[in-house]
Amino acid sequence: MSRREFLARAAGSVVGASTLAAAVRSRVALEDPVENVRIFTRLSSDLDPAKQGRVLYEGKAFGVLEDGSVVPFYGIEGLGSLRSIAHGEGGYRFLFAEFAVYTDLDSGLPMDTWRNPVTNEDLSVWHQRNGPVNYALDPRKTDMAMFTMVGKPADREKGFRLPWVIDGDSVSFRLDTVSKRSNPLDPAKWRRESSGPTLHISEHSQYFLKLSDIENRKLTSLPFRGALQSLKPWHPWMLMGQRPGKVLTVMTSRKVAGLDALTPAVAAFARAKLGGFIDAPEAWTGAYVNAIALFEKERQPLP
Repeated sequence: MSRREFLARAAGSVVGASTLAAAVRSRVALEDPVENVRIFTRLSSDLDPAKQGRVLYEGKAFGVLEDGSVVPFYGIEGLGSLRSIAHGEGGYRFLFAEFAVYTDLDSGLPMDTWRNPVTNEDLSVWHQRNGPVNYALDPRKTDMAMFTMVGKPADREKGFRLPWVIDGDSVSFRLDTVSKRSNPLDPAKWRRESSGPTLHISEHSQYFLKLSDIENRKLTSLPFRGALQSLKPWHPWMLMGQRPGKVLTVMTSRKVAGLDALTPAVAAFARAKLGGFIDAPEAWTGAYVNAIALFEKERQPLP
């Protein structure tokens, strides 16, 4: 995540005319920004701050090279854990932690070393983790954490409104986000690890759930299934430097009860080596510690 900064996603698209008509028939005001924040909180977390929402994601990573070719890299299996606390007028604060384990494409087992198919180097794998990550959702705004929503400027002025598509009891929405930020890893110092002075990230996710679940106020946490695609710079541990190209990830996601929803080998690996990123933080600190910050603390620049 990581990630999956695995769960910092939001949108500013307008509810379409046909969707609005369905929303009027619903017992939930899907055009209301406050209600949308509440729904997104139920989906990604749990309205009860004593509980945490857990989202499992799994898929594959590919390398997109300068000539346009695509090379399979490795499998991904991870878990994001999120706690929510009501804050302000209809808003929520989120306390988040996540990890992603990189797995061998053939065996599905966690990797200690990875043969980079681009450079033909055997590399020590640095499995993804993020946390503690603190961020907030405000019904008057559409941006969240370090990500900017892709949409029309006029739509953003209407507050946090998800682009609902309704078909009977089946509902869905799509989020497209981009981020441009300075790279904490100075390429002059981190010559092999840094992808350059600026990080450009694009993430695109889809969520599928039931309208009847949304309307059921007894459900403080909503089940869903989803899909996530991202385009990111090379990870520092890949030692690709400023070589042209990107990492493309393609994954599915779903709400789960806990760590045991992962494959046994990945769950055991997480318990043994990533224990500090399995559970969501319990208290708001305002900290935003992402994967690159953690990598910088744990590794040294290679010659």
